Amino acid sequence: MISPARTTGNARLILKAATEAQHHSLDHGFGALDLKNRNDYKSFLTAQAAVLRPLENWLTQQGIARVLPDWPARRRSEAVASDLAGLNTEMLADDAVSISDRASAPLLLGVAYVLEGSRLGAQYLSREVAASPDRAVRDNMRFLTHGAGQKLWPSFLEILERNVIDPAAADEAAAGARATFDLFLRSQQRHAPALAGAGA
Repeated sequence: MISPARTTGNARLILKAATEAQHHSLDHGFGALDLKNRNDYKSFLTAQAAVLRPLENWLTQQGIARVLPDWPARRRSEAVASDLAGLNTEMLADDAVSISDRASAPLLLGVAYVLEGSRLGAQYLSREVAASPDRAVRDNMRFLTHGAGQKLWPSFLEILERNVIDPAAADEAAAGARATFDLFLRSQQRHAPALAGAGA
């Protein structure tokens, strides 16, 4: 249980601490890929897409738009699908995703915290991809640049802090965030290592 003293105005910090080890593992795994390399970049996008589309569908079905009104504009499934198509790679068939049978607003926002927070890393990764000598790589950056300049992260944090204001809510949000990181870690293990380091 999270201490009440740690909740007020600190939902972001609580979720960051709760998922720090998973976040580090995910970054370390993807860090082994050279995103300027076409095959490594496809590996990265495939691992992202395998979770993103079913997870976004699940969030939509659970009614996340009730707490995150601009949710449709935040979805990135089409962006990553377009990038993969531009690289002559098909999206994998969706695997059903269910984080919880009881999807409270804090839990949904915990899931969204992982998705929205990844935009910060995407800004850094987009610079690496933009430096690729491969034009096909440079021309397919819709996923990494989605929402650039729209301040989606700060606006998400405002909603997070309004909805995660007590220990019980913080626990639910943390559970959603950890479950989401687990999905991406499993996808990384399935899809990233096979292509890491391969030539274009």
